Amino acid sequence: MTTSVAGTGEFEKFGPWIDEVRTPADVPPLFRSYPLDLTSTALVLKVPRSIHRRDATADMDLYDHMLVLDDIGLTALSRRTDGDRHHRRGTRREPGSYTVWSVRYVDVAAVQDSVSLLDASFTVLSRAGDALTVRYNGSARASVQRLVDALRVGTTSDVLSRAGGALREAGRYVATETTAVVLPQDQALVSNLREAQRGRPALAPWAWHGRSRVSRRAGGIGRAVARITDAVNPVTLHGAILASDGVALEVLGRRDPLTRGTMPDHSASHLVVALNTLETVTIEGHASFDGVVTAGLVLGGARLELQLPEGSPAHHLLYQAAAATTS
Repeated sequence: MTTSVAGTGEFEKFGPWIDEVRTPADVPPLFRSYPLDLTSTALVLKVPRSIHRRDATADMDLYDHMLVLDDIGLTALSRRTDGDRHHRRGTRREPGSYTVWSVRYVDVAAVQDSVSLLDASFTVLSRAGDALTVRYNGSARASVQRLVDALRVGTTSDVLSRAGGALREAGRYVATETTAVVLPQDQALVSNLREAQRGRPALAPWAWHGRSRVSRRAGGIGRAVARITDAVNPVTLHGAILASDGVALEVLGRRDPLTRGTMPDHSASHLVVALNTLETVTIEGHASFDGVVTAGLVLGGARLELQLPEGSPAHHLLYQAAAATTS
């Protein structure tokens, strides 16, 4: 394959960072067949492939995604991987092979960004129930946060759904009773909240809880076995902060709310749910663990689940919203 000048330039700039596309020359060669009008876009980002710089070559398609945000919504161009031809240095280009996924702002149900060291992912969930997930290097999280913030502005509204309004009223009542967030074992979550508040001063914490050990549900002999297993390989329900500025629910927590083992968890997750998209809230006991409840957030054809300590402020907050939507 002959290496083009464009391909060489892309190769020279390649790294784990997520770059903004500002000019036609910045568009990765793979995506140049797409009719992109940069004069009508708000933000365009290109997400590199997860390969080492030493494994990259100038004849590869070096970007997995191009994310285009305009005044209508988000369009994601994603490199196809089913036709890859693997060799010792990486994967060579299959020209013109990419998919297109689009969602309007009004059809976005939720946005989530999570990172564990350098392993990070960004997910957009539509109200139809389908989702786009983009994997990226955690060192580029600041660029993804720009996209999350822009999507948040585009999807939220002061006109709330019935369930969204009920949750906001419950949250505002709880917020008047609360003091500063104190999580001695989860200071990282408090720092994440403060960082979010720098960009959104109106963001107020509604409820929070620290991490705790939980036990598996079991009966009879199974309960004795479960206790032994949990003692050797304990299960942790991680802490989280539920906050809002009145138009969106934001949940700051860990990538996986329930984990097994004793290794420290340094991950972070930021979930944003526009309150105008919330249709129903459900509460039920967790199927596998004692002392844990599952709060379901129904957003059209989509559903999100939060794992919360039974009897916690977050449990009571969402229970009030659930009761208001079923009465």
